[in-house]
Amino acid sequence: MNENSIIKTFRLSSKDLYKLKEFSRKTKLSESEIIRLALQKVVLKESPPKEFYDLLNKINNIGNNINQIAKIANQNGEIYYRELKVFMENVEYFIKECRNKYL
Repeated sequence: MNENSIIKTFRLSSKDLYKLKEFSRKTKLSESEIIRLALQKVVLKESPPKEFYDLLNKINNIGNNINQIAKIANQNGEIYYRELKVFMENVEYFIKECRNKYL
């Protein structure tokens, strides 16, 4: 806390306190941070589940593989169509999976 911070005590109903605690848990923000951001009219959302980040990592790995194929293609003047097709199918699958789960 900086020296300009002021401590303010206020009351909440048990229902509001429960909502605040749950939202704090879901967003991984402190209760104080949530209240400060709410006063600034910041729209807060829940943190995505771990699965979301796992899918992003998988997509990133596929992208790295595609980059490696492109590098080899540039060096050798050849494209390995079968490998590239498999990676593109994986990308399409993971994009579809992300849309179904998170949109």
